[in-house]
Amino acid sequence: MKKFMAFSLLSTVLLAACQPANITAVKWDTGEKGAGVQTRCERVDMRDHSEMQSAFAKYDGWKLIYVSEYTTGNKSGTDGAVCFERVK
Repeated sequence: MKKFMAFSLLSTVLLAACQPANITAVKWDTGEKGAGVQTRCERVDMRDHSEMQSAFAKYDGWKLIYVSEYTTGNKSGTDGAVCFERVK
């Protein structure tokens, strides 16, 4: 019985945790160039609405130029990056 329980637990962990990664990224070219262009990037947990709102509020008035999402099929770890740009 202990062997069966150990096998069941191991099988469950392997099936749930070993999902292939889904990576989605989008980049927009703003056409801005020169020394006055500032770019800032933030890591955000895409499952946490308040964390996302905080990152977007911090860069109010900036252009969103890059969004990337890294997740697995079981959505156990959805992580993202967002980049913003503005002319000084």
